Amino acid sequence: MEKTEDEYYRRPLTKYEIARIVGGRALQLSLGAFPLVEVKPTDTPIDIAKRELEAGVLPIIIRRRKPDGTYVDIPVNELLKPIEQMVE
Repeated sequence: MEKTEDEYYRRPLTKYEIARIVGGRALQLSLGAFPLVEVKPTDTPIDIAKRELEAGVLPIIIRRRKPDGTYVDIPVNELLKPIEQMVE
């Protein structure tokens, strides 16, 4: 089965995208942003950001650039789904 161009850009998150999302969200949390998941007393901002990403509650959009200079904007929640589908 051949993948369409749009499906190609909807691959799961790369380790670099995950690091960027978690780092950016951890910075927001350390500057006083409200956490979107339950916080445990021993949690660091990075721990909270990782749990928020795993829970799929972050309202973040990933912009993936194409070779011709255009881009595709994809919500993080859509990129988390293929990980679950690939396990099956």
